[in-house]
Amino acid sequence: MSEKIEINTFEELRNLELFELIVKIFNEAQKNGDLTFKEAINFEIIQDKESEIEYEIKIVEGLSKRPNNRASEPGSKEYNISNEKIKDIQKNNPFLKPEPELTIIDSIFNKYRLILNKFPNTKYHFLLVTKEFEKQDSLLKPIELQIIHTILENLNNNKNNKIINNNGEEVKYFSFFNSGPESGYSQFHKHIQFMMLPNNFHIYQEDVIRGVKYFIPKEIIQERRPLLYSNASFKHFILKLKNDSIDEEDKKDSLAILYMYLIKRVLNIFKEYQEDGNGDNKNTQISYNFLMMSDWMMIIPRRSAKFENIWQNSLGFMGLFCVKDEELKDKVLKVGFSKILQECGFPMEKDEKDIVYNEYGY
Repeated sequence: MSEKIEINTFEELRNLELFELIVKIFNEAQKNGDLTFKEAINFEIIQDKESEIEYEIKIVEGLSKRPNNRASEPGSKEYNISNEKIKDIQKNNPFLKPEPELTIIDSIFNKYRLILNKFPNTKYHFLLVTKEFEKQDSLLKPIELQIIHTILENLNNNKNNKIINNNGEEVKYFSFFNSGPESGYSQFHKHIQFMMLPNNFHIYQEDVIRGVKYFIPKEIIQERRPLLYSNASFKHFILKLKNDSIDEEDKKDSLAILYMYLIKRVLNIFKEYQEDGNGDNKNTQISYNFLMMSDWMMIIPRRSAKFENIWQNSLGFMGLFCVKDEELKDKVLKVGFSKILQECGFPMEKDEKDIVYNEYGY
């Protein structure tokens, strides 16, 4: 069992030897059988011919054992979750009282914890969770965005704390948040996940933001609309992060402004979708995937949690496909990455970069 750690300032979080702590606790938990993980050996890196996006597909043993603790199943018309249903969810909530053996940081600002994923997709896969129950469908708060970004800074940008794999290659972390019933989450308690990218894995987001300077978006100015990867089959929006914040308050404000702008885009897409007669009704609950690295954030509106029986969360839109068995892997390869992501998200339009969404309302 690790020593209890409490973080009360961003400076403490930024300077903590976090990766060494994660490795130590993960290795102990794996050795003692406190988490379910087996290194994937059956994986492939494939460049999709349609989109030119690089994808990794692999079989993850823990997926078939991971518990499902959702408020409603994908495709359900049940939008209003009763208090009784919430109580039932709480009975099986693994995040309210996480196992000490899986706890990395016991307290961040008295409201959050860092814990290992008990059924990780990759080594050193961990979560930021709220201490008290909050719904996964709630928005990210400014302080949560700030914590996420500070953790990524610690892991990716600290010159004295670079993560080097066994081949001597630098490894990068990214974070993701699945929100809404069609976003692909399995736990209803609010949690943000952190994972390392595969070795030598190229992500298209880097191509999109290369050479771009930070800007606050504005719909009526084309050069200040969110960025996108034009070859992708699914709607998505990317923004460059500010890298020269004056202080912590400035950073928090900047992250919050960018995030809420992306949320507004998603809201407008759902509104148009319903007005065109595609939504089930006006109460269709908003779903999206949110991804972040040290220098960008991205949002993907979601209309379905799965295509046929191929379940999808944020990872697919990062180019990472994790499946539970060989049969599902073969099906993904047969259907195609672009088709699956297009059906789970919203189809990219040919003139997407020229579309002006409602700037002031939804």
